[in-house]
Parts: sequence; C-alpha cells; structure tokens
Amino acid sequence: MTTKPKTAAEGGRVVSLFRHAALEGVPEIPLGDAVDGREPEGAGFAASTTASVGLSLPPVWFLCGAGGTGKTVLARWLVWRMQQHGREAVLAALDPGNRSLARWFDDVQQPASRDSAHSSRWLVQDLLDPLMEMDPRNPAVLDFGGGDVALAQAVEKTNGLHTVLESAGLGVVACYVLSPRIDDLGPLQTLERLGFQPRATLLVLNEGRADPTLPRSDAFASITAHSVFRAALARGAQPVWMPALESDVMQEIDAKRLDFSMARDGQVPDGARFPAIGGLRRSMVARWLERMEQAFIPLTERHWLP
Repeated sequence: MTTKPKTAAEGGRVVSLFRHAALEGVPEIPLGDAVDGREPEGAGFAASTTASVGLSLPPVWFLCGAGGTGKTVLARWLVWRMQQHGREAVLAALDPGNRSLARWFDDVQQPASRDSAHSSRWLVQDLLDPLMEMDPRNPAVLDFGGGDVALAQAVEKTNGLHTVLESAGLGVVACYVLSPRIDDLGPLQTLERLGFQPRATLLVLNEGRADPTLPRSDAFASITAHSVFRAALARGAQPVWMPALESDVMQEIDAKRLDFSMARDGQVPDGARFPAIGGLRRSMVARWLERMEQAFIPLTERHWLP
C-alpha cells in the first residue's frame, strides 16, 4: 500500500529548487566606498511599473553605465524612434574610448579631446548651455561611456545640474543601463551620492546581456537585491526590462550598419553589395522592436520619450 507524501503542514519536508536560494546568506558586495547595506522600506522591485513623474519639457537623456551594458544600442533605438515620430534630437557621444554613434548618425556632437576635464568643460559650456538657449527646445540623447567621469565632474562643479536644466525648460532623464554584473551599479551609486537625482530616473535591466537560459529575475537577482538599486527605487526611480534581440541578429545589424527600419524591412543602403537580412531574422527584429515599444510604454505615457 502506498501512502501520500506528507505536506508541509503535516510535517513533510519540501525541497525548494528556486535559484535565488543560492544567494541566500551571501554578503552584499560593496561598490567602491562602503555602503551600509540597509534595505529601504517600500523598495520592492516590480517587473513592470508606471512612471510616477510626468515630464512636460523636452527630455534630455543622460545615458550612464559601465562599458558593455548596451547604452549605445539603447541610444540608437531612442534616436531611431524619435525619427520615426518625426522628431529631431541632439545626439552627443562622450564615451572616452568608443564613440561609435558617429558611425550611425550624422552631426553627432562630441568633444575634441578624450580627457575627462576637457570633456566635462565641453559638456557644460558647449553642449548643455546651448541646449538651454535653443528655441524651441529640442530633445537630446547624451551617451556617456564606461569609465567616463565627465558627468560626475560637471555635477560637482555646478549647483544642482539637473535643477538648473529643468528651470531652463528641459526635462532631465537619468538613465542607467545595467547588465547582471554587480559593478554596473557603480555609476548609479556615484552620481546619486553627488546629488544627481532627477525626478525622472530610469534603471534599464538589459536582458541582452544576461544568460538566456535563466529567468531574467534570477539573472539580475544580485542587481535588484542590492541596496544601491533598491535605494534608487525607494526615491522613485523606474525599472524597465530591456528585451533581448538574438545576438547573431544584432551582430549582423551592426556589421552591415543598418538602422532598425532597414533591418526589419529587408533593406540595405544604396550601393551596398551585401544581402539584406533574411526573412525570419527580419521577423525577429520586428518582434524586438514591438517588445521595446511595449517595455517603454509607461515612459511614453509620461512624456519621458517624445
């Protein structure tokens, strides 16, 4: 005669295979300066949320993060999307190592030197000051590279950088692009501590940089549980999952220097001798663009995206 296994309530033992258990008891990794590790109340992370702050001003996106997180792909998508909606945007590349945006778009603004002090001065005097004086104000996308300290220096030198920009008629969006690497939280910690805390702050969890065999919540568990991430959420930062496009398809787009419309529609630049992206791969691009739009719907509703 067989007997039914006991339930937990009846004294039976249930073994959990939940992957997060592997991180239980692991001490938090400090980022640079020591953090106290306390968890702010009400800092629970939801997979999707609606932005609580609306912007009535043209947005200026500050794309921050370590190298290899996907900032440049996000910048390309932002500018492409604005163009699809008939909007012109100012685009600036301040990455001290890789300024590949200039190979994708014309008229990309960039400092002449890769020196951080020069880049910081250029950011304030040659980019942000003219942006504040433009009439009408235009949206802008500023791509700060991994290891860049120009923005941190500009924040230190000014009295409330984001509040000055907002008072001049610009909506500041601080956007931190994150992979599952714990060190990716470093720029967020640094700039938040310096007081760069715009009401519109975005934490983009890039699934394209995660292990595709893991659920995204498991892949990013160390990030979303960290006190730096949770403190940003507690003050109102908005998390967004950035969907992944198959890596070989993205690599083909990059190698052929296609914009996302060309990749989706099977087109190539005039005079190109290489074939267009194939039918099923085009379908993957189309689906990815749909998922990107869906992921950022809360931001379009609040005018973080023009």
